[in-house]
Amino acid sequence: MESLQHDYFFWRLIHYYILQKGFRVLDKRGQEFWLENEEAKPRRVLRIVRKDLDFTGSFRRDIVESVNQFEHMRGHLRLRKLIGENLYISVYPPVESFEDVTKPYYESKKKRTTVFTSLLDRKSTERINLPDIPSIETVEQLEIAIFHLKQQITQATRAREEKEKSLFLQGKPIATVLLLCCIAAMFYVLEQNGGSTSILTLIEFGAKYNPLIIEGEWWRLLSAMFLHITFLHLFMNSLALFYLGGAVERMYGTARFLIIYFIAGLTGSIASFSFNEQVAAGASGAIFGCFGALLYFGTVYKKLFFRTMGKSVLTILVINLIFGFVVPMVDNGAHIGGLLGGFLACVIVHLPNHKTTYKQPVVAAITTFLLLGLFWFGINNDQKASSSILELQIGQEHLQQDELELAYPFLKRAVEEGAARPEATFLLAYAEAKFENYEVAKELLLVTIEKRYVFHEAHYNLALIYLELDQIEEARASVNRAVQLHPDDTYLDLQERLRD
Repeated sequence: MESLQHDYFFWRLIHYYILQKGFRVLDKRGQEFWLENEEAKPRRVLRIVRKDLDFTGSFRRDIVESVNQFEHMRGHLRLRKLIGENLYISVYPPVESFEDVTKPYYESKKKRTTVFTSLLDRKSTERINLPDIPSIETVEQLEIAIFHLKQQITQATRAREEKEKSLFLQGKPIATVLLLCCIAAMFYVLEQNGGSTSILTLIEFGAKYNPLIIEGEWWRLLSAMFLHITFLHLFMNSLALFYLGGAVERMYGTARFLIIYFIAGLTGSIASFSFNEQVAAGASGAIFGCFGALLYFGTVYKKLFFRTMGKSVLTILVINLIFGFVVPMVDNGAHIGGLLGGFLACVIVHLPNHKTTYKQPVVAAITTFLLLGLFWFGINNDQKASSSILELQIGQEHLQQDELELAYPFLKRAVEEGAARPEATFLLAYAEAKFENYEVAKELLLVTIEKRYVFHEAHYNLALIYLELDQIEEARASVNRAVQLHPDDTYLDLQERLRD
């Protein structure tokens, strides 16, 4: 009877901590429960054990082993510090003295995990502030009471788990799959019409190109989200969208996810327009918006967030942002803009099953003004309106397609804007020669050679220009230098002709 009354006390204690104190069940092993108080700082974990003790030696060994278990749990929960409590419920204390084993135990000198131990019996309600337990005298009544306590504990634990699980299952990733299909289809279209690495093709199909956006083609801020440069770019973004987008759509539902995705993508594109002069494409801004959505979830359900995915999300996000700052080709403006846009969009739409608050329209207005202000800055930021390198790339692609008249203004602007690459003056010299502006072409080639003497093509072209100007000796000297640098058959043929 005495043992059964202690069993009842054990289950009543667990019932009290779970249903009235809000503790969460971490683990249960028969007559041993591990409970967590997520609100306590530092985090508090209870180990409640129903065990009839015999000798102090076995008692001590169990405590030492529990210290290791508490430390393992601290690592599993990713906590800096943990307070553990062993609550032993026993009919009789050990036959030997046990005061020394109830002193605080520490996992190490750093005291990251501290474990306290208490030995309780069914009369210890005052020590733990447990409400008085009604007296139950018969065995049948005790068994029925224990059964009901177990049932209520199971129901409360299951209800909590289901509630937490439901937060991650608000929808199915339907829109994510459709977006992936659209992105894949557009990549196929690019590859069939000049290739995804062709700047002209990218611009033709809607990539972010600042000069045309300034002229009114604002729709490029959205269309650029569906284009990708190279298969690797497509693969990496698709993989990220599949996992991040799928997770966000499940948490927020399809309608909210689409709003978050496009606001984040638009914010990322406008940030790229404002701070990056290069042609840009990709869903990176919208994908970083998914990071923003996960961070917003973390502000609403902080404990659950860090218990499940929080630290992993933060680690991956920080790595990606650092990578963006270190690698010049990465459009970090779009990434940061998308991250901010995704977070603000989540404040606007909020999580499912939450009441509308005054913050939502206020943040919607702030977000609108932010986007308009950022766009205005991009229009007035002349340094980002064009790029000498970009002008050179576009001009070169036009030349490769024998579109000389289209190439000429881009090459001209590249040189006027001070493109450091000798290819700029070299290609412009080629265009000037085609227009029979030989003197201009000659000066441009001399500048090219001054920038890079080993540019053998420039020496050869300069020899051809000298020939057009009837400067035979200069032509002979130029072709000789070209042959010395690179004995190409074409150069040798010209050298042989000039010897005659």
